[in-house]
Amino acid sequence: MSLLHHWEHEFDKVKVRLHGLVTRLEMSWKKLVNDLEPEEFQAIVKLLQRGHDQARHVIEHGDLPDDEPAVPWELAHGLSILKIGNPTPLPQSEDELPTRVLKDGTLLGCRKWELLDLLWSEALLKWIENLRHHAPFATNPALVKMDSDVVLAIAGDWGTGPFDSHAPAVAVANQMQLAQADFTIHLGDVYYAGTHSQEDVDMVGWPQGKHGSFTLNSNHEMYSGAHGYFKELAKRFPVQQGTSYFALYNDDWLVVGLDSAYASDAMNLYMDGTLNTQQIEWMKTLPKRKKLMVLSHHQGFDISGHNKTALYQPVCDALGREPDYWYWGHLHNGICYATQGGLHARCAGHGAIPYGTTSELNGHARVLWSETQLAGDEAYPERVLNGYVKVRLVGDNIEETFYGEDGSVRWSSK
Repeated sequence: MSLLHHWEHEFDKVKVRLHGLVTRLEMSWKKLVNDLEPEEFQAIVKLLQRGHDQARHVIEHGDLPDDEPAVPWELAHGLSILKIGNPTPLPQSEDELPTRVLKDGTLLGCRKWELLDLLWSEALLKWIENLRHHAPFATNPALVKMDSDVVLAIAGDWGTGPFDSHAPAVAVANQMQLAQADFTIHLGDVYYAGTHSQEDVDMVGWPQGKHGSFTLNSNHEMYSGAHGYFKELAKRFPVQQGTSYFALYNDDWLVVGLDSAYASDAMNLYMDGTLNTQQIEWMKTLPKRKKLMVLSHHQGFDISGHNKTALYQPVCDALGREPDYWYWGHLHNGICYATQGGLHARCAGHGAIPYGTTSELNGHARVLWSETQLAGDEAYPERVLNGYVKVRLVGDNIEETFYGEDGSVRWSSK
């Protein structure tokens, strides 16, 4: 099949699936409107308007507007789909908007997984359906002892499933299997909206660690109220004890996995990491070790590494100090930051979603490495390598290696 026919076929499938989504979205919207206070309704309409306006601005100017904070792209098609007002239609096909790479590496286009992919509307649908209906928050966190020589394989934003025969998620999982890790850890995000069926299908190929596997909650899991996420814990991640946060430890290291999504602001689509009281109190009771590692979906720095996020200080306060290492996802990038204070920060959110070179990081003093190697993907010519990070802890020492989906070493601390 030629590339043109491939995308025409994909677009036809999207239209069929979208028809059902639109019908459900309209019904869910009508139900939600009846439940909302007037000010809540106006706030959501304003969000949808901002999402639409942001998309139009980026299409026309190539960058986000300076006078408004960014809003999630899942909102972009909302006004049009819900027939609110009379918005100028956004592009829906590659003919209308050829793909281009924005400075943060995201792909502005209409193909699958790109910013204006119509199927991101499923995230909007599930957000509306579950805005007031979250799964109960479990408070039985696992505290698991590790060996003194232990291998972790970590990938974020991996939950696309095998969406085609050469999906990056499959290649990354194959490479993770070769690591023969003691524990594998997913930093969260199952697409499009972390529904039970998506969790079930997309996570079926997750590589299991020899002693267990873990998966973190995220904004996409929260779009479905985390109902699918907590069911998936019981099915494929039993070591986690049905709880969205956990800790691993040995004589030298404490590794803390956090749920930064459950308490996040629903009206910002859970985009900013937040801790709830239950986790904060638990974190204060954890054993102290010489070395401390944090794992979360949401990031502790902005993409440039220049500014700390609102999540950073609460994590440090609850743990009593700054972590030595912190791995996060959320941003669809592979990035190693220069040491700041005592913290070595890493972004491993490049597990599966297609993304391009992050030009805004070129020559940045606070960035040791970010992925720039093209993947050679005919379907996504702009895509750079997806991958994961292998971490080996030996005593109080650490070895870090970022691997590409092709098995190449992309960055190493050795």
